[in-house]
Amino acid sequence: MSKIKLIIVLSISLFFNSCQSHEKGMKKSERVEIFEQVWGNVNQHFYDPIFNGIDWNEKHIEYKTKIEDCNNNDTLFSLLNKMLFELNSSHCGVGLLSDLDKAVSPYIFSSGEIGIDIRIIENQIVITKVIKNSAADNANIKAGYIIEKIDDLTLSEIEKLVKYKPPFNDRNKKFHLTAEVLRHTYGQSGTNIEIVFWDENNKSHSKILKRTERLNGISLGGVMPLAYLNSQSFFISEDIAYLTFNAFNPADLEHVLNDLQKVNKSKGLIIDLRGNDGGSIEGMKLLLGRFVSERKKYGTYINRNERNEDYIEPIGTNYQGKVVLLVDEMSISGAENMAGIIQYLGIGKIIGNQTPGQMLWGNGYLINDSIALAIPIYKLEYPNGFNPENNGITPDIEVELQREDLFKGKDTQLEKAIEHLKEKI
Repeated sequence: MSKIKLIIVLSISLFFNSCQSHEKGMKKSERVEIFEQVWGNVNQHFYDPIFNGIDWNEKHIEYKTKIEDCNNNDTLFSLLNKMLFELNSSHCGVGLLSDLDKAVSPYIFSSGEIGIDIRIIENQIVITKVIKNSAADNANIKAGYIIEKIDDLTLSEIEKLVKYKPPFNDRNKKFHLTAEVLRHTYGQSGTNIEIVFWDENNKSHSKILKRTERLNGISLGGVMPLAYLNSQSFFISEDIAYLTFNAFNPADLEHVLNDLQKVNKSKGLIIDLRGNDGGSIEGMKLLLGRFVSERKKYGTYINRNERNEDYIEPIGTNYQGKVVLLVDEMSISGAENMAGIIQYLGIGKIIGNQTPGQMLWGNGYLINDSIALAIPIYKLEYPNGFNPENNGITPDIEVELQREDLFKGKDTQLEKAIEHLKEKI
């Protein structure tokens, strides 16, 4: 069994959202062999010796019978994922490598965009951000507008396409629904998208926009599609700076660190992790090392065989100002971990919405040349005993986005962060 060299926990929880097999003529014996390898790898590598309370041997009997009886390859993957999802753990799934580009994060892996971000607010697709000079901006689309249809699909129709995955809580369900909407707004560069939206007067408009090419895609190696990793920083005011980036990737973290260095002399710093898809633990530690002056234990990675304590080591110039992190339901995995560590160590305050709780250490394994399996191999426990998986990170100050505020150009979560820093500096 070969291990896929993956960026640890980078969007692995999004794998195989709707995987279907296109391999024709797979024999019953071949389907059973795939099942045995999937079951056996989980049996060997899954972090919890009691499988989250599931009788894994019983599941072998139950699902082997079902897979022996299934009459097509699509049902095979549906059954395999149904079995895996009974573990109620993030970073767990199986599917075809050829479907990978349709399943991983659109924030990172889509080559084309129209320049918007969205959130589901009061069961509506609300535009929360429009990038200046983007296709959406040039079409006079604004934050606060409600998207009624994307290529003739309403929110309720898009929801039917979602394959909800563990952990099964409301925040994570909202994450997967939002990710599916984003999968329709992002896409192949050069392709068109038609959106029907309501403006501030609830007047309906229809626009056809061309997805523009995203720049500076980098290879993560192996089977992963190109990743479009970005970061930016600037001063909001003379004393308060802002830093944002979409993933913790050591291959591209230099840009994040350079952006941090640009604003290192600020008295207050807002790190915006809304929409950050996580990534490498080492990448996260490289960044956090700029916020500690001495070695700090932040947690223990635990599986059935071992407990590995881990630490943040001071690196480079220590940031001296006050820190606020922004998170929401689209901050997952490594982004949740950074928020939890900053909260636990008292480095700064967390503002926004509670995160989904996709916080396990996942690894990938090849079943054969065309099928990959993701398995969580460690859980994380902070020194106070808290486990972020399923629980997520609860902000110190919870703030919801409102459509009415977005119309006025107000990002209430960002404004609360600025207000908090002004009080502290």
